Amino acid sequence: MRALQLLSRKTGLILLVLLLVTIGTVGGGGQTQTAGAAASAKAYVYYISDEVLYRVTTDGSETQKIAENFDGNGLTSTGKYLYFYYENAMGIQRLSLSDPQALITNFSGDRNIVYFLFEGPFLYFLDDTGSIYRTLADAEDDSQLTLVADHADVNFQCFDVLNGRVYYNALKDNTTNWVVSKPSDGSGVIQWIASGAIQESSSYHPYNTSINLLINTIPTETEYSLNSMVLYTLPLSGGVPKAANAKSPLELNEAASGTWSNNFFLFNKGIKLDAKGEDYNFNTGKGFLIDKNGKILQLSQNAVVRVNEIASNKLVYADSKGKAYISTFANGKVTSSKPLPLTNVQDVRTVKNGTTITTVLFTKTDAYVLNADSTLTKMAGVESDYSVITDDILGLYYINGQDNDCLYRYSNDGKTKTKLSNGPVSYLALVSNN
Repeated sequence: MRALQLLSRKTGLILLVLLLVTIGTVGGGGQTQTAGAAASAKAYVYYISDEVLYRVTTDGSETQKIAENFDGNGLTSTGKYLYFYYENAMGIQRLSLSDPQALITNFSGDRNIVYFLFEGPFLYFLDDTGSIYRTLADAEDDSQLTLVADHADVNFQCFDVLNGRVYYNALKDNTTNWVVSKPSDGSGVIQWIASGAIQESSSYHPYNTSINLLINTIPTETEYSLNSMVLYTLPLSGGVPKAANAKSPLELNEAASGTWSNNFFLFNKGIKLDAKGEDYNFNTGKGFLIDKNGKILQLSQNAVVRVNEIASNKLVYADSKGKAYISTFANGKVTSSKPLPLTNVQDVRTVKNGTTITTVLFTKTDAYVLNADSTLTKMAGVESDYSVITDDILGLYYINGQDNDCLYRYSNDGKTKTKLSNGPVSYLALVSNN
């Protein structure tokens, strides 16, 4: 599951939604497709134009008008229903995708929903009483709710569902913060993983048969950046957790400025907040990696904005100076770093379609596909803030500022461009198989 951004050119805002979107599930049946099948199936781009919500197939062959005067956020689709929420409003909203006369309904009734996500055919949500529920997302109403867990800590609201288990923050003896898990159908007993709390959805990181958890061991301290971030690894089946760096926790700011690759967690030693205390000043700090065993290696003399693995022994990353590099590593050390001929690099994204990995580097004005021979293919006018590329759905989708803000699609190799809307697009809301 991956967090999806709501991308708005009109307002210039990037609104990171709470909703975690499950890529590669079939609406109604809830059966997960393989990556190869998902990449070839019909998929849709949901977008807003002049306050009207549309969806268009990723090949541009079909466009459907869904709702007028639409101001919902955090969209996800099961194929049968579209789910979303309103800012500063209670509950989860739902709209039929098959009945053009259907009205928007509040699926959650009078419950105050503080966090929700979808996994397979199920909708999971946490309410303000600390209860986590699940129900079939395509159920006619909310009468089929199952209580999965209670006594969740609503001060740390994010949770995740992986391999049949729900991971969430709880209060042990109603006083102590703990990260726990239990079967996602509500059966079985709680596994108490570690003291502390997971504060961001991005702190859950599944990998093959294990899950990595970045836990703040002193979550109640909000004024100072303490050495409190510990990386835990445990089997997806719910086995014994292992702390990678219990004796040397990472500093909160250093960890919060970082990101995951497949095998590593990136953090920036020495990074500080800006003068306003709101954003990280990436002009300070140096980029380091820590693996699940707690081994640390230095990646860069500068802070690192984003890192992705492109092979078992190779990383591509963008640093705070706007430079991008391909680094080879072995035996816990970086053995070589090759600069790429780009400036003003702001982001790097790597996605997987079947067995094919696509890596895209974004500058201030354009994007570039990294080819297998380390050459670059330019995609003119593609900006990171107004584009989406995701696992298992072929193509990069973006608002084209060079053509009246219309919606466009680039092929994954960057060689083919397709126009998907005739009019300007305010923002991209969702790219989905449903």
